[in-house]
Formats: sequence, C-alpha cells, structure tokens
Amino acid sequence: MRTLRTGLCGVLAVAVGLMAGCLPGAEPTAVLSAATTYGEAPLAVGFDLSLSGAAASDAIRFVLDFGDGSVMMDGVDLRAPIEHVYATGGTYVARLVLTDEYGRRSEAYLPITVSQPPPTGLAVGMLAPDFEASTIYGESLLLSDTRGSVVLLDFWGAWCAPCRRSLPHLQQLYDTYGDDGLLVVLVSTDPTVVESRDYLEANGFGDLVCVWAAGGKLASPIVELYQMADQGIPRTFVLDRQGLIRYVGHPKHLSGEAIETLL
Repeated sequence: MRTLRTGLCGVLAVAVGLMAGCLPGAEPTAVLSAATTYGEAPLAVGFDLSLSGAAASDAIRFVLDFGDGSVMMDGVDLRAPIEHVYATGGTYVARLVLTDEYGRRSEAYLPITVSQPPPTGLAVGMLAPDFEASTIYGESLLLSDTRGSVVLLDFWGAWCAPCRRSLPHLQQLYDTYGDDGLLVVLVSTDPTVVESRDYLEANGFGDLVCVWAAGGKLASPIVELYQMADQGIPRTFVLDRQGLIRYVGHPKHLSGEAIETLL
C-alpha cells in the first residue's frame, strides 16, 4: 500500500509540474507616471507607460482613461509617449488598464490637479496682458514667450525727462540680476522708432530690449492695452516667471531686493 501511494504521489507531482509549465507567466503590472501632474489650465501632461511590467506586444493591450471625459486611448505600445491637454481646472484621476492574452488585468491610477489661470488684468496678482510687438531692431517679441524669466516691463519715452532719469536705475538692475533671469523690456511711447533707438544707443542702454509700435504715447496698441493714457510715465510692471504682475509703480521705487525675491 505504501508503495502504491508513493507511486501515485509521484505521478501527481509530475502531472502538476507539467500543468505548471503550461500556465502563463507573470501577470502584467500597470505603472502610470508623468513628469507634470499639476499646474494651470490648459495643462499638457505627458504620460509614461514604459515602467509597466509587460513587454509591448500584441498580447498585451492597454487602455488609458484621462479622467476628464475625453476619448480614451488604447494600444499595444507601452513605450510610446502619450500627451493629453486638460483644458479646464479640476482634479482628475487618470487610469491605466493592462490586459494580457489570458484576460488578466492590472490597473494603475494617477491624480492630475489642474487650476484655473488667474484673470488677466493690470493689478498685482493678475496675469499681465499679452502682446506681440517689434523691437527697435525689427525683431518680434511675444510677451508670453518670456515666461520663465522675471520681466521688468517699463513704459518710457525719449521725450520724457523723468523716463530718461530712470533708465540708469533700470540698467543697474539689469546689470546686477540679468544673469539670474531678469529681463528688462522697455515699451517706447516715442512718435518714431528712430528716436528711441538713437537715444538708447547714444546713452549706453543698447542692451536693454525695447519694443515700439506706431501711435506714440496716446494711440499705440500696447499703450492702450496697458491703459497708459490714464497713467503717468515712467511706469513699471514687474512680472514673475509665470507672467503674474508682482509690482506696479514708478521705477525709482523698485528695489533690488524686490527683484531678488522673484528670482
């Protein structure tokens, strides 16, 4: 009896071993990550599926639900970059589902937090109105392209004596903090671009960026956008690296310490 029982156990062990060899391998493991998971709308998020524990093949499929009600994405290439733009503010949960050829699933989740951008306006804490203009040397400048730098936006004119007196202070700020990310952009209110260019070059301010638009101190589109007709010049706006206004006032009241806090 012992011999028979031992023999049966051996047969069963062999059978189990053969069955184990026929079983599929490890189950898929879903891993979902992104370099950016929060920010202001519209927020572009680049999703990375490549850390998922399954080879990209026809046997492994994925479905990525972005969590905002948009069309889900599906495919087989876990290494392909996937970018999605969240257009409005809110908290979303992206969900990745992997399914292998045996129907086994694995899921991963990633929360995405999107805030509404601040309103555009001319007060401290608001997003500075965007504009595109030509510099006095004919190059194009889009204000929103300067994000990432601290921008000192100064309205001036060669015709304006207080403006001329404030330029050395602006130049000193640029000399001190330019290498740390400060960009000085002068907005000319002169009748002609030649007047601005000649004055800046003749007085050693040629390395400051200066934009000019036709219309002078009253009708220039940038002057109208920033409502300079209702204000005296010189007038300075300091924008942080995200384009938010952090200072509005006369340039002579702007200290280096205030610039340092933004850098």
